[in-house]
Amino acid sequence: MSSDPKSSFGGGNPWDHVQPWDEEIFGKEVHDSTLQHKWGTAVSIAGGLPYIWRELARPISEIVYGLLELRAGDKVLLIGEGIAPAGWVEDMRKIVGPDGTVDEVEIIHDGRKAVLGRLPGRNGQTGCWRWDYADSKADEEYDCVAVLQATQHCDDWEEAARDLLRVMKPGRRIVLAESVLKGPTFTARINSDVHLRQWFDKLFQQVPVADIPYWSGEEVREAFGDTVDSPQLLEWRGIEMFWGRKK
Repeated sequence: MSSDPKSSFGGGNPWDHVQPWDEEIFGKEVHDSTLQHKWGTAVSIAGGLPYIWRELARPISEIVYGLLELRAGDKVLLIGEGIAPAGWVEDMRKIVGPDGTVDEVEIIHDGRKAVLGRLPGRNGQTGCWRWDYADSKADEEYDCVAVLQATQHCDDWEEAARDLLRVMKPGRRIVLAESVLKGPTFTARINSDVHLRQWFDKLFQQVPVADIPYWSGEEVREAFGDTVDSPQLLEWRGIEMFWGRKK
């Protein structure tokens, strides 16, 4: 007789339910937790961000460039994970031209180390840390700032908002965009289908949901407060965005 059902939906470990007919196809190593960890990690993250941003979410990248109001000669600060493979560096450099500059801050190695190593930030959230990317920059050094696939790794967005806006010229925009793995909309989508739920639970055994960092759009907007004009939010197929114009 089957055991009593769980009181909550999902969150278990599908690997615990591997059957003899699974062994017939994959061998007994299908029970090896080390291999399960390797398979799950590879499927969940390897190549994922470039595929998302170059193919699935390409329209959002184009929207980001438009919101930044990029123009020839601009100097841009670009912070994010996988920023070159995602195409952002190349695209922005084409737009700003030879007289412009795109300063890159690649954080993917720090992000993976912090999440997989379960390293907490000052806010107590795993996978976050203090951003010092603007510390050495001069006031109003940049025309605009783009934070692409990095929003969740900041441990204090009120502080980061002040720092990033300080190095921007007034009247220009800051834009944040992220393909998220958490939040009420994401959870609702995962829970809408039992197949999606079991795939998520299987792939993320190595990263407990509690260890996935997340800032909601509302939290980001609150962190920026009245430092920007017309702060806006957008959610599209798992992409969450924030933008505003520096006063």
